[in-house]
Amino acid sequence: MVTEEPVCAGDLDPATAAGGRHRVMATGQVVEVTVPPVTGVQNFTALLVPECAQDPGARGRAEPRPLLLVWQGQRSVPGVTAGTRLRCVGIVSFRDGRPTMFNPRYEIIAKQVSR
Repeated sequence: MVTEEPVCAGDLDPATAAGGRHRVMATGQVVEVTVPPVTGVQNFTALLVPECAQDPGARGRAEPRPLLLVWQGQRSVPGVTAGTRLRCVGIVSFRDGRPTMFNPRYEIIAKQVSR
């Protein structure tokens, strides 16, 4: 059972994120994946566009920043492709000003089929 609060746009902005690192739950769609080359660092990355909870104090900024998911030491992550909906839990830190989650726990969210 996930007990973390859903991510909000302020959690993904280095200017407003208190302390720089915090644990969050992010749900959204993967829009891009990067497969590492055979030689070099083996980090599989995915860019997640999260569905953010409303920030009560935020004015005018409704669009969340994309969240970079990094699985260290992995050439691939089963089920994670462009277009996949994920729910991820982990620590958000900022790498070059970009919100990044290393080795997140994740679950794939199945598409709803209406009859």
